[in-house]
Amino acid sequence: MNIYVYEDDKALDLGPLSNNRATFDIRIGSETFLDRIKMLFSEHTISLFVRDELEALTKEKHSGLKVNPKEIDEGLWLLGNVIWDKSDFKILPDSETLFYNNNNLIGAFLSKTSGNDWIKSRSATPKVEDQTVKKSNHCPYLWDILSQIGHTLSSEFEKFENHFKPSIYNGVEFINPENIFVGDNVLIQPTVLINAENGPIIIESDVTIFGQTYLEGPLYIGKNSLVKPLTQIKNSAFGPMCKIGGEINTVIIQGYSNKVHEGHLGDSFLGEWVNLGSGTQNSNLKINYSSVKVEINNKNIETNKIHIGAFIGDHTKTAIGTKLNSGSVIGLGSMIATDGFPPKLVNPFTWYINGEKRKVILDKFFETAYHSMIRRNKTLSDLERALLEKLHNKI
Repeated sequence: MNIYVYEDDKALDLGPLSNNRATFDIRIGSETFLDRIKMLFSEHTISLFVRDELEALTKEKHSGLKVNPKEIDEGLWLLGNVIWDKSDFKILPDSETLFYNNNNLIGAFLSKTSGNDWIKSRSATPKVEDQTVKKSNHCPYLWDILSQIGHTLSSEFEKFENHFKPSIYNGVEFINPENIFVGDNVLIQPTVLINAENGPIIIESDVTIFGQTYLEGPLYIGKNSLVKPLTQIKNSAFGPMCKIGGEINTVIIQGYSNKVHEGHLGDSFLGEWVNLGSGTQNSNLKINYSSVKVEINNKNIETNKIHIGAFIGDHTKTAIGTKLNSGSVIGLGSMIATDGFPPKLVNPFTWYINGEKRKVILDKFFETAYHSMIRRNKTLSDLERALLEKLHNKI
């Protein structure tokens, strides 16, 4: 079967993470949305449809897959920002069908003709009469991904072969160890407490966890990450090469970022190459316990949630002592250094210093990006630089 993973016209609602990556490349746990689809359809041909400005970079990142193919065949179309489950595909349609979740189109089974007509017309909905409802977890905003961390990690835990032997870690206490995976070459110092009563805990290879730390599931810690002493973490997922410290609750970090010092971070989503200065902390609850609104993609969205933190794009830095309000959105490539709270919305490539906004100078941005990335033996590709320059020029 042909599988077509696509972005819809609301892709930027997943900003600031989706400003410089396809929605299906956003982390949902130990995986991205696309990783989940590839696992479910490992024996099938997968193609990707993305915004024009992301086509070249997506081809570079997913070199083994077709990106924005001109001609398509009969196949299954899956919206990229849905956490799909095996149960969604127990029974597949044998005729053209649209899939909906809460009145949102999240996929379709289309003939070759209908699929080509839909792509070429760029219409919002294929011209198909039959419809069915899917119970999958559609995630139109980043906070919807955060709300699914427990469900996501529980389903992902099945793929980890657990040969974990708690006895090899002297002085470490494990609660519900059968729900804990520890990879190769993991250092866990004495006095660490790892509690998997409320969900699985997955610790990937080459992770270091210092003493006097409390880890509570559901939790995923990506490869080559570092957890500092006196850290409290629960209900979170961190991509590779992160440095983590302080109090963290319900947070996803895409990867390669630092939240290593004291300070609270809750109900928040961080991109890659983010550095939160010492004492940076956020509010995730309004003082009157009312629901939080978030300004995203030029819209003021009512989340209907009382616990909402901050959403921070790639390559953003905060100075020591930075305070972020509930529902803050900090665009990619920004720098925050100010007394008190910065605005809840900071546009991409903004240098916000003591109440004054200036546009980040592109050459200095690339210089900083080089120094932060080379520490992890990474550099920007030419295509990444070109996209970031294009986004910078739009501001």
